[in-house]
Amino acid sequence: MAGRIRQRAYVNCSKPLPEDARSDKQFCDRTCRAANRRWLRHQREAFAIGLAYLWGEQPGQVVRCPVCGRRFALGYPHRRDKIYDRDACRQTSMNALAAAIS
Repeated sequence: MAGRIRQRAYVNCSKPLPEDARSDKQFCDRTCRAANRRWLRHQREAFAIGLAYLWGEQPGQVVRCPVCGRRFALGYPHRRDKIYDRDACRQTSMNALAAAIS
């Protein structure tokens, strides 16, 4: 692959892939891989919220997480009575509650 710049999987990364990297390498480092996972999750959530609006779901079906403020659509892949969007937010809330009690 002499003279050819290899493309990376994460579109928002500006760093090139290393010259001596394996031919199937897609990310420049671990932080780029993690950022790609977050970006893909955001895209899936945004798509689910868009579908909820297109299908005429009730406004209450798209809610905000009280901890991080991210919007998410209730229903697949979330339960209909879900409050927090991620387990990390739920755990943060429980830790804050435990600290307030003690």
